[in-house]
Amino acid sequence: MRIRSLADGVITPAESALAALTAQASRTTDLPFLLNYAPVAEMNPFQRLLYCRASDEGFALVPATSFDQVAPVSWAGRSVVHLHWLASVLSGAQTMEEARDRIAAFRARLGMWRAAGHRIVWSMHNVLPHDCAMPEAEVQLREVIVGQADAVHILSKASGDEARQYFTLPDEKTFHLPHPSYEGWYADVGDRMTARMDLGLAADEFVFVAFGSMQRYKGLNDLVDAFVELKCRHPHRRFQLILAGKVVDKEFHAEIIAKCEPVSGTRVIASAMEERQVQTLMRGADVSVAPYRRTLNSGVALLSSTFRCPLVAPRAGGLAELFAADPHLLYGGGEGDRLVDAMERAMTYVPRQDVFDRILEEHRPERISRKFFDEVRNRFFAGMEGGEG
Repeated sequence: MRIRSLADGVITPAESALAALTAQASRTTDLPFLLNYAPVAEMNPFQRLLYCRASDEGFALVPATSFDQVAPVSWAGRSVVHLHWLASVLSGAQTMEEARDRIAAFRARLGMWRAAGHRIVWSMHNVLPHDCAMPEAEVQLREVIVGQADAVHILSKASGDEARQYFTLPDEKTFHLPHPSYEGWYADVGDRMTARMDLGLAADEFVFVAFGSMQRYKGLNDLVDAFVELKCRHPHRRFQLILAGKVVDKEFHAEIIAKCEPVSGTRVIASAMEERQVQTLMRGADVSVAPYRRTLNSGVALLSSTFRCPLVAPRAGGLAELFAADPHLLYGGGEGDRLVDAMERAMTYVPRQDVFDRILEEHRPERISRKFFDEVRNRFFAGMEGGEG
């Protein structure tokens, strides 16, 4: 695989870029556009969904596992550097002085890309990292990238408003394009009964599933507490709570295991889950839960919608936008509107199917991908030849 070959040093970034350009040139008589993107997220299919129509739109894709590999080929006038998560810039920094040095080095790197003729786009997946150790440094880093970027991609309209509480975000630089659904990515050929049998679930159990990497900010402690309270409210109902996902923080994972151990009906599946197993989890669930303490954009919301599984989540950010037509299972945190209250509502509420129809239509990966490349082309390459071959 190309990304593995890059990571292992089997091929160089320049060789990868030239191969991509050559392959794209074979599809059309137009000169290809070049899109470098970093860092690659192999476990998260977001990038592959966003870029799924790159070739049709005349773009040669060049992945980079780190910012050091970005822009190895000068393709002046027809090249874009697309940046995603910025965690590696400040990772391991112990002091503000060290953080400032790293930010200065990153600013120089951005300037070098610009001087070479590359346009820069940043996708703002989060305003600030979850549980960041040095928020002041993170804000400074974002001020630098917004200042140097030609465009900033926001995944929810609320993103811009929240970001402006911390740093300047000019309207003219931003464009809104939502997270794509996972339609067509995960297998979905199984039925509910088989899924529940595979998970060892009884027919009369009401099942809540929280799926995603296990991290503290996702509110899993709060979810277990809410589950216990729900069981007390309904002592004669049978419930199951399944927490499934990759372990990111081993200390937190141990904490969750200890918290769940005395609570009957809870199960922790510490696994990234093979892609074919995701359908089993989502089809076996009655309700998906994303009890995030802080959220802006949620892939879990799109995953739940892809499988038409009801979602309990905070009434905030992109979640509120996504379910604006039917917010019944969202919660605000006030009296009578807490996580446990939304879980209780989910026991009897049946979401409107037309809401899922609309979400899946508006967030179809092919649609989002074409709109992304249209935005990039219209902003940077208007009037140039290149496009669908």
